[in-house]
Amino acid sequence: MTSVKGGERERILNAATKLFAALGYDATDIGQIAETAGLSAKAVSSHFGAKRDLYIAVMERAHTLHAAVVKERIRDLQVAPPEDKVAAVHRFIDAYIDFAAEHPEVPALWMHRWLSDASDVSSLEAQYVQPLAEFAIENIIPASNVEHADVHYTINSMIWCVHGFVLSGVFDAAAQRRGPDDPRAMRRFRAHMHQMIHRTLGLPGSPP
Repeated sequence: MTSVKGGERERILNAATKLFAALGYDATDIGQIAETAGLSAKAVSSHFGAKRDLYIAVMERAHTLHAAVVKERIRDLQVAPPEDKVAAVHRFIDAYIDFAAEHPEVPALWMHRWLSDASDVSSLEAQYVQPLAEFAIENIIPASNVEHADVHYTINSMIWCVHGFVLSGVFDAAAQRRGPDDPRAMRRFRAHMHQMIHRTLGLPGSPP
């Protein structure tokens, strides 16, 4: 019975993640989640209660995935010898791009919040975003060689750019939208991110 319940819970979380990422919290209801999960609305409510509680569970799971990648790369930066600090910053950039491309639902969930979705659930930025961002920024600041470099805005600019590229791509010269599923576009975007961060922070040497 426990495994059945566990399987149902996972199906609900997956369905809710898919819908919240695609439609946003405000435009999704329990009935839609139940239908996508292949369960009854009563079953969904029995596992998670109200839609708000389910949304918080979805965001907590998304944050856990996100935080694991960020913390691993920042700890790599912390222990890197001086001659490897710049390379560690670039490994962080690559890891963030790769994570967002592999889990586009996570950027989508946060993008909806940037557009004032789920405005009645106001604690998530303070609980999840701010501590993780500060952890990354505080450890990247020592690598900067520009006296007045705004590391906060630099890292936030990277996040905005990565999320935007993963979710919407960019238009090429022929007005075709190209995103992370296009290898050439991904290479160009990745190179641009490395150059932007490297130059803005005044890192020594050349970007990869």
